[in-house]
Amino acid sequence: MYQSMAFCFLYLFLKKQILSYKATMLKEKIASKLKSKQSKDFIIYGFGQAVNLISPLLVIPYIVFICGEEGLGKAGVGFSFALIAIVLVDYGSYINGTKEVSINYSNRTVLEEKFTTIYLSKLLLLVSVILMSSIIIFSIPFFQKDGLQLLLSMLIVVGQFINPTWFFQGIQNFKWISIINVISKVIYVVSIFLFIKKPEDYIYINFFLGIGSIIASSLGFIWIYNHYSFSLKNASLPKAIALIKNEFSLTISQLFFSFYQYAPIILISYVCGDFIAGQYRIIDQVIMIFRTYFQMFFNFIYADICLQIYTNVKTGLHNWKIKNGLNYLMILVLLIVFYFNFKIILLFFNVNVADVDKLGSYFKLGLLIPVFMGISFALKQLMFSFNKNKEYIKITFFTTILSLIIMFFLLKIAGLKGAFIATIIAEILFIIFYFFILSPKINNKIKDEDCNS
Repeated sequence: MYQSMAFCFLYLFLKKQILSYKATMLKEKIASKLKSKQSKDFIIYGFGQAVNLISPLLVIPYIVFICGEEGLGKAGVGFSFALIAIVLVDYGSYINGTKEVSINYSNRTVLEEKFTTIYLSKLLLLVSVILMSSIIIFSIPFFQKDGLQLLLSMLIVVGQFINPTWFFQGIQNFKWISIINVISKVIYVVSIFLFIKKPEDYIYINFFLGIGSIIASSLGFIWIYNHYSFSLKNASLPKAIALIKNEFSLTISQLFFSFYQYAPIILISYVCGDFIAGQYRIIDQVIMIFRTYFQMFFNFIYADICLQIYTNVKTGLHNWKIKNGLNYLMILVLLIVFYFNFKIILLFFNVNVADVDKLGSYFKLGLLIPVFMGISFALKQLMFSFNKNKEYIKITFFTTILSLIIMFFLLKIAGLKGAFIATIIAEILFIIFYFFILSPKINNKIKDEDCNS
């Protein structure tokens, strides 16, 4: 009896020691992860992106107070117009450009070639886009009525042309990405509070955003140029033109995806008026917090995912699942918090008290968009990692056209609610199409690796 009791005590003691040891090892493992370069990079990168997310939250309530929902709606149209134009100037630099830089990060000769070729191609595109945008602004009556504001908004496009974030992402220099974000947004926020004093000043909202981007991006460009001792004299016009030709189809798909993301406010302004567009802009700003975060997370891990899948498919997919899975769970928790605090959020944006309940129902519906968006963004990483660019182009083209057509009719039938329903339908379609394209490709790649091992 005493022996059995002694054995039990010994067993419990050993079990306690083992559990204590495991807990210690887990703490050490977590601590080492937190101290790792990738964790430090994420904290640095996250800080810069947090400034990106917070800056609109600081200025929009003030803009609504000074310029009203109508002024915010007009500025929102200019902002969306600029973001759509940006896609043509970026021209694949944030996808294939970043991917190529990440793979050749230690080869200075290749980096210089990519840097100079991409910037020369972007310069050619910038000139074309500004000319084309000017023609659209001053020839279409809907845009012509607010032509000066739209033209000033094009400074955002100039800033993005200079912005070397695509290169910094490839070499995984997240410190400079954050520096660019922080400086540009500080200039923007300070300028808004200093110079926006009356309703008609809404025309300068996007102007200040563009000025901040130009100044901050120029600093990043100069750093890269000096650090790597690049020479713009080595830029090749034939290579830049060849790049434009090669990236054409991918850029068109990104353009359509940009229409899908940013055209709704233009469509709402056209169908329902600037006041309703302003209300949409307020709700969409909250949704944009999650969209921007998903884009940030996409950009942060994209180069690493590409490299890992390129090296070993199983390892890359495992890494992709863990990172995106944990990130998605965190976002779901935040969405639940936003859902139950919709009144506080809407009142923060200076929404009229009488409109809070009505807008609240739209707000809750809109929160479903990030639920599906988180899945579609994660799957899009794999689409590019597995070189499914052609399929991505077709999916984006079809889904965008369909969603805008659905949105146009739903706006007439259901008003603002129709915009959110159409976007939810589009996100679900993206997920379905990505899944069916990727499944056989991933299975075949894994089988090939197993056969070769």
